[in-house]
Amino acid sequence: MPRALSYTPSWLTRPSAGYDLFASVQKASLLAPTNGTKAPTIGQRDEEGYRGPRRTIAYRGTEVYVVIDNQIRWSDLSMLKENWEGLHRNGSKPTEANQNTATAYKVLEAYTSQPIRQLSVSPNGQFLAIASSHTVQVAILPSSSKFDEQSGASIKVQLHTLGPTTHVLKESSLASILWHPCGSLGSCLVTVTTEGGVRLWELNKCDRSTFDEPTFAIDLRKLKSAQSQEDNVSPHRIGARRGFSADMIDMEIASACFGGTGSREESPWSTMTLWTVTTEGDVYALCPLLPRKWQPTHTQIACLTATANTRRISSQDLSISAENDLALEDEQWTWLSAIDAQVPYLSIRDDDFTTQDAIYDRPDNPGPIPRLQGPFQLVAERSEDFLEVSDIHLIASKVDAEELMLGEDDDSEQDVLDDTDGLSSAVVCLLTIDGRLHLLLDLEGVEGQWLPAIAPKAAEPESRNLELLRLEVLETLSAGAIVDEEWPTFSRDPFSRYAFFATHSQGVFYFSLEPWVNRLEDEMQSATTNRAQIRLRAIYDSVMTLRERILRFDQQGQSPGANACVVLRDSDLGYFLLTSTDDNTHPHAVTLDLPRSITIKAEPFSDDPEDPTTDPYNEEPLTELVTRPAYKPPAVFWHDWTLHSAVAKTVAPHRRRIMQEHVRLSNATLDLMATTHRLISEKTPPLHFAVADLISRCQYMMEDMAEQLKQIRVAAARAEGLQHGGGDDTVKGNNANERLESRLERARMRDVNLKERMSRLKRQMTRLEARPLNDRERDFATELRHLVQATGSQLGENDAVEGNGHSNEEMAPWWQRYEEVRHIKEGLVKAAKDFKANKDENEEGGDIEEYGFPSQMRRRKVEHVMGLLERESALVDAVTARLDRLGVGISG
Repeated sequence: MPRALSYTPSWLTRPSAGYDLFASVQKASLLAPTNGTKAPTIGQRDEEGYRGPRRTIAYRGTEVYVVIDNQIRWSDLSMLKENWEGLHRNGSKPTEANQNTATAYKVLEAYTSQPIRQLSVSPNGQFLAIASSHTVQVAILPSSSKFDEQSGASIKVQLHTLGPTTHVLKESSLASILWHPCGSLGSCLVTVTTEGGVRLWELNKCDRSTFDEPTFAIDLRKLKSAQSQEDNVSPHRIGARRGFSADMIDMEIASACFGGTGSREESPWSTMTLWTVTTEGDVYALCPLLPRKWQPTHTQIACLTATANTRRISSQDLSISAENDLALEDEQWTWLSAIDAQVPYLSIRDDDFTTQDAIYDRPDNPGPIPRLQGPFQLVAERSEDFLEVSDIHLIASKVDAEELMLGEDDDSEQDVLDDTDGLSSAVVCLLTIDGRLHLLLDLEGVEGQWLPAIAPKAAEPESRNLELLRLEVLETLSAGAIVDEEWPTFSRDPFSRYAFFATHSQGVFYFSLEPWVNRLEDEMQSATTNRAQIRLRAIYDSVMTLRERILRFDQQGQSPGANACVVLRDSDLGYFLLTSTDDNTHPHAVTLDLPRSITIKAEPFSDDPEDPTTDPYNEEPLTELVTRPAYKPPAVFWHDWTLHSAVAKTVAPHRRRIMQEHVRLSNATLDLMATTHRLISEKTPPLHFAVADLISRCQYMMEDMAEQLKQIRVAAARAEGLQHGGGDDTVKGNNANERLESRLERARMRDVNLKERMSRLKRQMTRLEARPLNDRERDFATELRHLVQATGSQLGENDAVEGNGHSNEEMAPWWQRYEEVRHIKEGLVKAAKDFKANKDENEEGGDIEEYGFPSQMRRRKVEHVMGLLERESALVDAVTARLDRLGVGISG
């Protein structure tokens, strides 16, 4: 989860030039008379009740395009930051930054009569799509260097109206404007209306006719009930009569997006799949949706071909296959064969790298019109009666690297794909009006399907059920914080596919799916099916998506609508998030820390200080300082206080002379004072709220300052105690050196325990390894088996070993040898006892007749026998000890 390093930087706050980029040029007056509505802006006709996406910030590199007062302003954030830092390095005053206000931004001469609601820059950076609620205009952008070269506060650009007879006020409103990921050189614009009209515009800045008519247009409502390619699925023309259909109510499109961004790690069908969602939560997929000239990714065609070959081989091996599956495989095989037979056209980009891109033609067979797949059924334990969806976001499934590299001899190309992270299933994210995030999982996947060339005579069998598994529902808005024109929107994260942002009137939220994505993928791809349902159920119940509020908008008596945030990734700006609100008071920005990989400790440290596994560096750490946003003065503080002119406009003309005369006690003077009091009481509440908020912030600041000073004193005392080695009251223990030695000793003990544990694990792994036995081990195993058989014991099943084939006769039985030695020992001991009993009676040595030999010879014989007895005793003890080591018990 990224951590906020800093909030709105100083080069975007007042009185910097970056602040003027987002500031309105209209003079705001605190006491300006209004009739309860916003003042009209330049070239704008106010639209009451607009509910739709607000994406009025677009970027190209570090350049940003912002809509202020219905004007499109251009500026370079890196330039603004560099200029501000240069002024402060030179010792200039902050007020001098406003001297270059004219060069802080430039206005694009692209005026429209309707309020601008959406901006979108093409992937190649040549076009800027400008959309209102009903109309679309496309501006041809010059290069970045020409923006700096041109002098003046405005820049004239070439502007084209997209579809002069298509996107008009009398037709349906726009739901989304998208740039196709597979468009030729990034110049294919897709417009989606709320009535289900999908149009592809292949733009060419040298051909004006490409802006008049789309190259491909379909109506999703007609496509839903179409049976073949011969059916008319084109959208209605302007002024055409339309019949009533139930789909007019059920299929009101709320938003649309493509299933992928064109990355090589994504599945091949995702980039050519258009996902749409209705306001009631019905999800549809349109695949493949391609322009006439399209540009695949480096691995897209290879992945499609590998998948088709694998499915074709597997279907031939099966004895029984569904008729629909075989027909779909044939259609995909025909479509891919037409692509493989083409010779691509190589086009050179207009950039410094002069890279060549392969451009293909859309195949005509099996047909240009894809089949509408959906609606997808939501599978969940608890179902909601009604969903009012505002936006949709897709996370494409990862490409199957093993299937792609199947049959390849060179393994070096496999390093191009990152097959370690990610899900093999797509994740569908829905955002509702009330701020709820629904995470859905598409287990089956979406592939290319087409309408048949001729309508079938018989009714087609029912296709497979399309389902989305609901994983989690997250809240971001409270019930009392929802405004009337609330429309939350998604924004992509430039660092991770499984992270995104959500913006609404209360702030910006960050979501990350990385904590559970890899665990779920491991279980889904695991070959072990034993208790797989239990493990999947445990993962399903423990799905915890990371959620954090990155930015909070200040609510000063009102809830302004927020524009969708943009997230930049630049070496100069860093991980930079930028957004603004509709009140045009000031921009909101956050500089985030670079994301880090999520690590989970297998064994947490113990809390016991005597335990050697205790973390030696986890002893009362200092409290981490929390980054707080800087105070931004409300715009009400610098509004013009035009009391005299405001009162003069509300007072009748024949009574205005009273304002120039001395105060007299009269009815006219009383009316004038009442009018002035009423005017001030109606227009000054924002000032009251701002002053009260400032006083509260000052009180909080004093409390926070006292807490910070306390923490600084504690840190200074600890540092001083460690430096001098003395005993300070704030430092636990009598001596800091003793504490350090104790910590080092615990660290050494922990290291020793870890080494012992590693040795035990190595020994266990060695026992588990099934390596072949050598000759000595076989001989020892054979000897052990014979010994066990001779002693009457039995080996366990796991102790059985295979010998080298020696028979029992080749070795002497141990038991017999042991019994003989024991009998000899008993006889010798008895003889020694008898000899010792008769020793005192024959000490003179004259008893030769009884024994037949002298006493000296008899003594030597006894000593020799005792030596033999000790040797035999030692041999018996050695045999007994060896049997004990072998685990064989001898009953005596």
